[in-house]
Amino acid sequence: WKKEAVAIVWAKVLLPEPPEASLDQGWKEDDFFSVGRMLPDVNRTVLFELVKALGAPRLFVQLLLALPQDVQQSELEHLVEYIACETSPSDIRFFLDVWWEVMKHKEGQEDPTVSAFSALVRQHGCESSLDDGLKPPKRFKSDLGSLSDPPAATNLLMVLIEGLKQTYRSIALPCMRSYALANLVELLLVFTELEPEGSILPAAEYLDKVSSVVSLWTSDTESQFHQAGLDEKVKEAERSMSLLSMGRLSREELFVGLDFLCSLLRAWEEELQGTLNSSGELCYEKYRLLDTLATFEKNLTCFSETGDLGEEEAQVVLELMQITKDFLKEISTSLKSRDTSLVSSIAMTIIEQKLDRHMEMCSIFASEKTWAFSKDWVECLVKNKALFQKPELVLKLLETLVDFAMSHQDKEGRELQMQVTKAIVECYTELSLTDKNKVISGVLASWGGPGLSLNLPVLMEGFQEDLNVTFNQITKSVSDEGLTRAVASVARLTLLYPEATVRQVCNLAVVNLGAPQFLAQILCSFPALSFLETHDDPGRPRSLVVRCLEEAVWGRLSTAREEEQFLEFLVFLMQPSSAAPLVSPAEVTKAFVLPYLKSNCAQIELSLQILSKVLGIQSCSEEHWIKSCHPFPLLLSLCKLLDGYTKYWHQPRDQLFPPLVTKDLILNILCQLCEVVRAGTVPSPELWVQSLAWLHRKVASLDWTIGLRLKELYGEHFKNEVPATLFEICTLPEDEWTSRPLPAYGPGSGLLAWMECCCVSTALRETMLALLTVNVDNPEEVNLFSKGFLVALIQVLPWCSHSEWKRLAHVVENLLERQVLHVPYTLEYVQYMPLLNLRPFACCLQFSVLFLRGFQLLCSSSCSSWLPAEAWLHVVQLYCGSLTDLLGSVKSIAEEDGSSVLEVAFICIQMFCHLLHVAAMLPELGCGEPLVVVALEILWQYEMFSSADTSPSHALRRANERHFLESITDNVGDEVLRSTLMQKLSKLGA
Repeated sequence: WKKEAVAIVWAKVLLPEPPEASLDQGWKEDDFFSVGRMLPDVNRTVLFELVKALGAPRLFVQLLLALPQDVQQSELEHLVEYIACETSPSDIRFFLDVWWEVMKHKEGQEDPTVSAFSALVRQHGCESSLDDGLKPPKRFKSDLGSLSDPPAATNLLMVLIEGLKQTYRSIALPCMRSYALANLVELLLVFTELEPEGSILPAAEYLDKVSSVVSLWTSDTESQFHQAGLDEKVKEAERSMSLLSMGRLSREELFVGLDFLCSLLRAWEEELQGTLNSSGELCYEKYRLLDTLATFEKNLTCFSETGDLGEEEAQVVLELMQITKDFLKEISTSLKSRDTSLVSSIAMTIIEQKLDRHMEMCSIFASEKTWAFSKDWVECLVKNKALFQKPELVLKLLETLVDFAMSHQDKEGRELQMQVTKAIVECYTELSLTDKNKVISGVLASWGGPGLSLNLPVLMEGFQEDLNVTFNQITKSVSDEGLTRAVASVARLTLLYPEATVRQVCNLAVVNLGAPQFLAQILCSFPALSFLETHDDPGRPRSLVVRCLEEAVWGRLSTAREEEQFLEFLVFLMQPSSAAPLVSPAEVTKAFVLPYLKSNCAQIELSLQILSKVLGIQSCSEEHWIKSCHPFPLLLSLCKLLDGYTKYWHQPRDQLFPPLVTKDLILNILCQLCEVVRAGTVPSPELWVQSLAWLHRKVASLDWTIGLRLKELYGEHFKNEVPATLFEICTLPEDEWTSRPLPAYGPGSGLLAWMECCCVSTALRETMLALLTVNVDNPEEVNLFSKGFLVALIQVLPWCSHSEWKRLAHVVENLLERQVLHVPYTLEYVQYMPLLNLRPFACCLQFSVLFLRGFQLLCSSSCSSWLPAEAWLHVVQLYCGSLTDLLGSVKSIAEEDGSSVLEVAFICIQMFCHLLHVAAMLPELGCGEPLVVVALEILWQYEMFSSADTSPSHALRRANERHFLESITDNVGDEVLRSTLMQKLSKLGA
């Protein structure tokens, strides 16, 4: 009602009596119409006395600043005239209160009464009148001043300064003098260029000041806020701390104010110093003076250094700086509140009321350990959880929680921990995934992989069960839809115990079929887990995820499927589809490859598979990641493994060594690594040459073919070093090739060396074929070459990997096609002269016979003890693989050449007979399975082509062929092979 009363009286003062014609409209539109009509004409004296009597300066300022801008100034000038005339102490208090409220006012907080008052005045205009109300009416100017006019707000401020100039002699009480000086200093601080751009009081200092003000009001019985509740005191104190600049005084106006302040300080200095140093209670006005002067001194110093001042201006500033400094030096009063419980209550009030700087108070609240875990603190946190949903606040709360938990393990303390933890986790749960990662990063940085588990034992009660239940649900819903839910669940567990959560994911990725990629996606949703641990060696940080993989999975993989899943999981962590990699190829190589590249290591095969995968990952930086993984020692390790294969069949049986099928993987890796090292890690030329020389020196003691495999890396630095006997059968250019003393390669070993070169690479094979010198016009040379070729082939065969044997098979085909290699075809499995065109299939038949002759040599008495039992299965597997390839070639030739089905049927019968001949010669060492498979494959192809024969005699021919095949098969000694094939033959033509 007070506001309405003042608004009605002020409207009566401002607005003329409406003409009779407007009365009908007025009662409908004017909210103050009915009461206003009852009042007699009043002047501003009545208005000002009313406001003073009501003690409502804030109300007065709200209505004042709702007026049009030029009316604001005129009305404030009327107030100054009123105050300056017969000034009483209550007038001074009223004027200073109005001044203080003008500076504290904030736009946008108008209530309906103020809005209605503003609308009424702006709609109807007002008539300026003298206090007696008799001056003829004059309509006020428009809101739009000329562009050259100073801002209205600064005009108001100058009116206030002028008012103080007119009244300062009437100010006698020290408290009021302090009030007047505080207002003037604050005005010069906030509304001039003395205020630095973007300067904000630090939150802790801000809270201290609010607390000091509230403490003063609480202890000062004369304060208007003494009886107010804490909420109201805090709100008002915050208003006084949050002044907003309405505009800036000009440089000229600033120095008018500084001159005036200087004179006031001189005049009142001595008395005020005595009062401020007295033992009596400090009132709010005196507090404000000291506080504002301290800030004023700092800003004035800064202004003197950066303000680009003229000589006279500099003199004024320096003089005022000295006066202020001297004034404050004599004051011993402390301005800080010493009541810590009050400070915490005020901070919580600001938070609960969501006042101006409540988010900064949340930060102090979360980290101030002396307040934490009181009843009010816990209630405030639980009640205002929504305000703490910021990653930095969650982290501060966690730090405070851990600090409390370390010294409070009693029942009550544990209950409080659970309650607070629940609230913090709820805040964390509401964060975005990006912010959750920020929290996880903070947890890992503060407490490492164990996270909160070591410091909050109360959290570990039931954690393992929670972990198991959560992941059971996750692994049952492996889908894109379930990914979001899974990430949310894992985020909560990761916050509490990061390494246990990661270990569980790693373990499930290996044992759950089809889960590796899904679980890797979940982990990759948390880039914070790429955290590097230092532990005892700060110079060698280590990936948390890699450590968890080592602890939870590595060394425990018991099946090939688990190894495959581990590899798939690891690859996805390094190359996720839509996230940043969680582990780097370098980290993986150092953890799972470098320590295990030893022939007797159980994990070597998996390590090699991992190395093959990581080498296929492109480097993200200019310097390739392989450079940090000791590339040249790594190359040497691979070379040593390859060297071991030259003695593969003579290794002690109890000594671990990767199987021969792994040799191709090592060869591919060596090739990849040479390319990567040559392309991505070339240091200075000198260091590069030194590294190559080191590798060349180390490799010199290994098998000579290994140096050939490094040729791409060596470039032109080193020649190809081969046995001298190779030069006897090849025309090798001496600028690229050189001989090497090798006692094992005596006379006649040139073809063996040549064949070993063919195994090295496709490019070298083609070079060897091109450089081979055999005089085909010399029958004796061709015969000698062909016999030597067969012997060399049998010498190389057992040590060949599948890829090496395929290269040699191509060599055989090439030499047969060029008719350099002579393999006569005998008719030992031909009952009658075939009247067929076998010319297109000549190479296939000769190759099959070459195999037969090779096995005849291999199984002869002279070679019977040459191969250990384990080698025979490998040789048979290579032979069967080549027969399968031959069958494919036969089919392709038939389709391309348009040959009759009879030719293909004949070829199949010959190959079948050769196969059974080989089977009959083999020692009984469990080599039958691959032979059975290929034999059945040959019979299936024979049946397919034979059944396509539509000639009149096809039935007789097929019957004769079937009888012939059965008679041959019946002589096979291997019972399983014989019975299986006889069963298949019995169904031919059925």
